[in-house]
Amino acid sequence: MKLFTSSMAALALSTLIGCTDAGLESPVASEREAIVNGKISSPDDNAVIAVFGGGSGCTGTLISPTVVLTALHCVVDFDSRFTFSCQSDGTLAPGSTTGQLGPTVDAKNISVGFGVSVGSERVRAKAIYSTGSNDVCHDDLAVIVLESPPAIGDVPLVSLRFAESTRKGQLTRTVGYGDVETTQTEKGRQERRNISIRGVGGPDTATPGDKGIAPRTLQVGEGPCHGDSGGPLFSQDTGAEVGVYSILHTSTCTGLDVRNTYTLVAPFEPLIRLALESEGAEPIVEPEELIGSGGEAGEASVPDDAGSVGGGSSGGSPGTSGSTGATPEGSGRGSFRDSSCAYRAAGRREPAPWLLASSALVLAAWIAARRRARARR
Repeated sequence: MKLFTSSMAALALSTLIGCTDAGLESPVASEREAIVNGKISSPDDNAVIAVFGGGSGCTGTLISPTVVLTALHCVVDFDSRFTFSCQSDGTLAPGSTTGQLGPTVDAKNISVGFGVSVGSERVRAKAIYSTGSNDVCHDDLAVIVLESPPAIGDVPLVSLRFAESTRKGQLTRTVGYGDVETTQTEKGRQERRNISIRGVGGPDTATPGDKGIAPRTLQVGEGPCHGDSGGPLFSQDTGAEVGVYSILHTSTCTGLDVRNTYTLVAPFEPLIRLALESEGAEPIVEPEELIGSGGEAGEASVPDDAGSVGGGSSGGSPGTSGSTGATPEGSGRGSFRDSSCAYRAAGRREPAPWLLASSALVLAAWIAARRRARARR
C-alpha cells in the first residue's frame, strides 16, 4: 500500500537548524513500500497473511483462526494519488489534498491469501471492525472477520501486547509481503530483525509521549515498504505484536533518515476483543512480566544476518499497495551508529562518558597552564 505525504515547511526547518531533533518532530513526505534488507520468512510466520481488495494488497496477522488485524486504510475507500501531511498531534495538516479515510466497503471485496509465497487460494471476509478514524494520520487500525480459517498449518497464532509498556529502544521484528527496495530478486513474505523503536506516542494529545511522535503510535527507522501496510511489528523478546504498519514519512524506504509509523495495538484492546468475541474467541495476550525494559533509541538497530475506539461495521474496502518499482543499489544498510548529521538528528547520540571525562581533564590542564604563565609575568 502506498501512502504519499509531504511537509515542505518541516523539511526547510530541519535544513536550517541542522543536526537537531527536527527529524523526529515533523513527519516529512512519505511513500510506503515493502520490507527492505530483510530475508524470506519461515513457515513459522504463516499467521502473517496477505490482505487483498480491489486488485491491490496489504499485510495482516491472524489473531484467531478467523480474525485478522490490519490497517484501516487497507479496508476503506482511500485515495493515495495526492499528497498529505500528518502533524505531530496525529491530525492532517491544513492544506492536505487527501489523507481522509472513507467508509469501509462491502466485506465480500476483501480476501486473504497465505503462505511464504501466496498461492491462488483465498478466504473471503464477512465483517470488518473499525476504529472509525476519518483520516490516515491517527488510529489507522481495523479488524477483519473471515468466513473460514485459512489453511496455515500447525503454527502459532499471533499474541498481542495489550499492556502499555512499549518503549523507545526496544528491539522489534517486522514481517510482510511488500516489495523489497534492493537488488534482491527473491520474492515472498519477508522479515527483518533488530529494528529499534525510535519513539512512542502518548495515549492522547494531553499526555505527550516521546518527542514528535503522534498519540497511539510508535516510530521506527528502516524496515517496511510497499505492500507491508497493516503488517505487524513484533517484540523481538516475546514475539507479541505491538504495532500495525501505517505510514512512511520519507521519500524512500531505505536510508538512515527513514521514519516509519506503526499504530499501537494496546489502545485498541476493546475493539479487538469485540471482534474476537463475535467469533467466540479470546485474544492471546503477551504476559506483562515478559516485556523488556527498553533502552536508548538506535542502540542496536542493525540489519540481521542476511483515538477513541469505534464500533464494528460490516463491509470493507481495498487497500492499495504492492507496486514494484526500481530497486536502487547501495542504500539502506541499517541504522548503524555513525557520526553523520542524519543519524545524530534521529538517534540523539550522546557523548560517551570517557569522552566527557577526557575533555574535562584537557580543559583543567589548559586552565592550570594559563595560571602558571600569568604567575611568571
